[in-house]
Amino acid sequence: MLSDSTAILWRQTIEKNQTIFAHPSLEDTVTSDWFNADYWSGKRAITGESKGRNTTYFIKYNADSGSSSPERHFVLRHYYRGGLVSKILHDEFLYTELNKTRSIAELTMLQKMVDLGLPVPNPIAAMVTKVAGLWCRNDILIEKIADAKDGFHWLLAEDLSDDVWQNIGATIKRFHQARVCHSDLNIHNIMIDNSGKVFLIDFDRCEFREPEFNAPAIFWQQANLNRLLRSLRKEKDKAENPTINKKFHFSDAKWQQLLLGYAK
Repeated sequence: MLSDSTAILWRQTIEKNQTIFAHPSLEDTVTSDWFNADYWSGKRAITGESKGRNTTYFIKYNADSGSSSPERHFVLRHYYRGGLVSKILHDEFLYTELNKTRSIAELTMLQKMVDLGLPVPNPIAAMVTKVAGLWCRNDILIEKIADAKDGFHWLLAEDLSDDVWQNIGATIKRFHQARVCHSDLNIHNIMIDNSGKVFLIDFDRCEFREPEFNAPAIFWQQANLNRLLRSLRKEKDKAENPTINKKFHFSDAKWQQLLLGYAK
């Protein structure tokens, strides 16, 4: 059972060395096949891919025939290691207990944020696969945010209005007020839909933190903002390099608009 601080009762399925948790809104039983891209490809249900360090798949889901449930769109992600350790442990993580595995921890955190009304994607399902010894692999399914793309692609395409920049700042503040510390707050993890609504995504290794009003060092909230600013400046430098020669619509004036929205 997932953390009892979440408001729903997750459906649990065990297949051999695999443990699966699924959202009760799903009419079909979630099996290990759901976390295999080949399974969805065989159903002609893969609608796109996002290639970064590894591939993320976008999936069109329809419940079994006879259901009146509307079509839904999911994102399938497998967890991989980064850095030098990935040369040895490509996608294996230490298993101590189920609730502390990467996919279950993220699934639980997403549901807590949904319960708080924060703008995040809905969690759908997660699977933990135990492998040799004390190791496991992780997969997660989340609901795709409709009509949205990440801030990086928006900024390559157009100059976002001051209102949108202020909305980004105000949205980040909502998460900070809810004690949510995003461990990798960068422009790729900020989604903006066609109406200008802002969402945060990718909560792997994120956590709820206590306020640090008496901390002698920099507050974690400010550290989050600093990380975002570094990512914006880095992407601007990369895009506007003469070998790429693309316009990246970001400036210090736009950052001030974000801070204005954060301060409201």
